[in-house]
Amino acid sequence: MESAAPSEFQWPPLESNPEIFTEYLRNIGLPMTWQIGELFGFDEDCLGFAPRPTIAVIANVERLKKQDDKAKGSTDVAVDYYMKQTGKLDNACGIIACLHAVLNNLD
Repeated sequence: MESAAPSEFQWPPLESNPEIFTEYLRNIGLPMTWQIGELFGFDEDCLGFAPRPTIAVIANVERLKKQDDKAKGSTDVAVDYYMKQTGKLDNACGIIACLHAVLNNLD
């Protein structure tokens, strides 16, 4: 009898919700004093709602100069933590961004 080949893992999309991201990250070790928040703009009024201190900001934007961004995205730049997103992680961009924010700010 032939055994079936293992199916490829398909990363399930997480709802883009700060509470869900916070709960997920706390389940894998995020300190209880940390949380994910949400901003609706970078003007002075919107930034007034940001908790203090804020250690990282993740911006979800579409860039018009994508080729320029690719040239700047060198893995030669020194960071504490870097994880390249691949096609197999196509729904994981939010959690990858959260992991980058946390793991590059542990000090």
